[in-house]
Amino acid sequence: MNEQLIEKIIAGDQQAFRIIVDTYKQPLVSYLTYQTKDEELAKDIAQETFIKCYEYLPKFKGGSFKAWLFRIAINHLIDFKRTHKEDATPLEETPSLCTPESVLIAKEQKELLQQCLTTLDDKTRQIFILKYASNCTYEEIAETLHIPITEVRNRLYRTKTRLRKSKLKGVLNGELLID
Repeated sequence: MNEQLIEKIIAGDQQAFRIIVDTYKQPLVSYLTYQTKDEELAKDIAQETFIKCYEYLPKFKGGSFKAWLFRIAINHLIDFKRTHKEDATPLEETPSLCTPESVLIAKEQKELLQQCLTTLDDKTRQIFILKYASNCTYEEIAETLHIPITEVRNRLYRTKTRLRKSKLKGVLNGELLID
């Protein structure tokens, strides 16, 4: 993130902060939706994340801004889960105007992906979601989760190999899940 942009935000320039929100809202909500399985809850947590980001921006010490922002989101999500003990039930998604067949196929693929994700340990699931739902780089994932980049690469490789074996093929946010 541009240091000048951060300085403008700290000085009170709301338009500069709008740039941050516009840039990171979609990847953050995607990540949180996969973690919570509830898009409205994900949007609420993303909103809280941006509020905390604005509040703590003077304490940002450099490095990857995206990783720092996602770390705030992850911490807020952990706090939320602790206080709500998984009370929230996901809302049913309303399908877009597609053919019934394509809606059914997409729903089946999403359910299969969700089943596969539930079999992963928490850290591996976070790595996978950060990579494919939020388009984070390996470096950003490593910085966000405070792990070595080699661990990110290894976990993603093993997860993709496992998904290939389970014959899970599909598209997530326009990207092929497995090669």
